[in-house]
Amino acid sequence: MLNLSVEEENLASIPFAVLERRVGKRVGKLEIKGNKVLPDGSEVQVTWQVQGNNELGLPTEQDLDIFVALGVLTFRSNFSKTVSFTGREIAKILNISNVHGKFYQRLKLAMDRFIPLRFRALMESDQQEEVKWLNVFQEASFSLDRASGRCTGTVTWTDKIIQSMDSGFFRLLDAGRYMELDGITAKHLYRFLAVAFEKTDLVVIDARKLASEHLGMPKVPDYLSRLMQTLEPAFDQLIRIQVLGAYHVVSAEHWRIALHRHPAYVPERKTLALGGAVATTEEARVWVQAMVEKSGFPPRAAAEYCEAYRSRRDLYQLQRAARLLEQMKQMDVLAHVALATVRQALDAGAGSEGCRDGLDWAEIAIEVCRQKQNSGQTLRNLPGLLVKIARDAEGRDRLVNPETAAHWKERFRQREEAFLRQQEEAEERELILEYEQFRQRLAAQIYADLPEAARHALRREKADLLRHDQRFDRLPPEVRDSEVDQLVLQQIARKEAPAFEKWLLRKRAQQAVLPFLAEAV
Repeated sequence: MLNLSVEEENLASIPFAVLERRVGKRVGKLEIKGNKVLPDGSEVQVTWQVQGNNELGLPTEQDLDIFVALGVLTFRSNFSKTVSFTGREIAKILNISNVHGKFYQRLKLAMDRFIPLRFRALMESDQQEEVKWLNVFQEASFSLDRASGRCTGTVTWTDKIIQSMDSGFFRLLDAGRYMELDGITAKHLYRFLAVAFEKTDLVVIDARKLASEHLGMPKVPDYLSRLMQTLEPAFDQLIRIQVLGAYHVVSAEHWRIALHRHPAYVPERKTLALGGAVATTEEARVWVQAMVEKSGFPPRAAAEYCEAYRSRRDLYQLQRAARLLEQMKQMDVLAHVALATVRQALDAGAGSEGCRDGLDWAEIAIEVCRQKQNSGQTLRNLPGLLVKIARDAEGRDRLVNPETAAHWKERFRQREEAFLRQQEEAEERELILEYEQFRQRLAAQIYADLPEAARHALRREKADLLRHDQRFDRLPPEVRDSEVDQLVLQQIARKEAPAFEKWLLRKRAQQAVLPFLAEAV
């Protein structure tokens, strides 16, 4: 998880790095047609004009590698505006073992290209034209101690970029996978597919559009066969790192090709979004470990099981094992025998059918013995019967009707699903409340930072709106002021706060780096 590289959502769709020219000719500007994601989540058609350094041109493949490495450090630092780095940190992410003068020269050259890098977005419609300019980095510093050979530096993202990423508008890719690729075409293709495969398993696209808009090819060959000679080595590399599963030409006449996601590949941002509440799961694990120890497990064994049983469903099985252990002891089963019974089930492995089945039979044994007790039957060795049903796979069939066992197991599954559903709903409610508090804080901060004239105009607008309500005139002045304030803050929150999904994605990213930050302290 900590080898993820973060990139602002719109930048991730732009192939701003170009193939380095060996004869001194440099590409200083690119124009690419594509889409731009607006703060409300909608997309508009846009023409991107990318302007590089006047002397050095646009970033090259090696510069893009460093950009990805800086994205890794940004993710690890929890999206800090200013990111500190050492030369060896960058080299380690780039899989470079020997750090020397040429590497530092490469690092400085990349910074020289990054700082003036500028994006110009033209959005046109029949009614209007809108132009926006955007820089990526605000500043950078670089220091090399020639005596020790130690290199340190910082890069500072522009406010616009960091605010966008901090609001959840970011993309992720696996830097480890990326660094295995060779060539600018394969690397741009991975950046494109990491985004495209979030929405679909199959991408069918015009090869010319793929090349010009997503792979940064300024001049597309006149023949599909010639273009495929360039694309196929990149496709093969993506297959090797298990991002792309297969590719083929759908229509040579219309230049349409199909790219199919590899079955083993899950887009990085999707993995993060579906990862669950890391902090909440960790808290639950600590609580379950205490519960397991209290039931009679040795502390070391409890810790080992909790380390192996990580998911919410696995933790439920541990809770169940602790509860069954307590119930068996209450029915006079010797403590060490009861413990061996539940451990036999748990040792089958987290998420395994053997674990679930073992706990099922332990609970069925308890229920059968309890029913016999309640019916007034006199049993000479109730604990022995319980253990025989729980552990003797061959003998239990004579003691428990298969239909009865199937009925009990169905009830156990229903109870398990209901419990997990309740947990998910409770966590969702907590997240929604936390999101509402975030929106209120953000709106209040934005309102406080507005000029006095702007605040007065907003309040006057809302007060005029409320005056149409006869109830408003009957309210005490302090209540009227409070209602006006609430309407103003609600308007700001609707306009400025990111959507719940974006906020949640940003929260997941923050939770993912918590262990790394804790180790760094």
